[in-house]
Amino acid sequence: MRLMGSIVEGEATAVFRWGVIGDLGLSRDGLIDVLYIDDDDNYQVGDRVSCYLDDFDEMKNKFILRPPGQVPLAERLRRREEQRGLSS
Repeated sequence: MRLMGSIVEGEATAVFRWGVIGDLGLSRDGLIDVLYIDDDDNYQVGDRVSCYLDDFDEMKNKFILRPPGQVPLAERLRRREEQRGLSS
């Protein structure tokens, strides 16, 4: 748990429409959720990945990863709500 919030490195082991699975050398794999993947990102199996270790999802049994430069999901949702409030 001391690694939460830090940058970890690993290798992409599977690439799907819904995300990228990565071997981080930890007790569980990591997941880069599709919410953090841009249209021009091109992940391939075997690529080295470097991401923030954001959370552990017990239902998915995976660490949730966020690529550097991507805004955390909670922050994205907060900003969206603020924008809606301003446009009303």
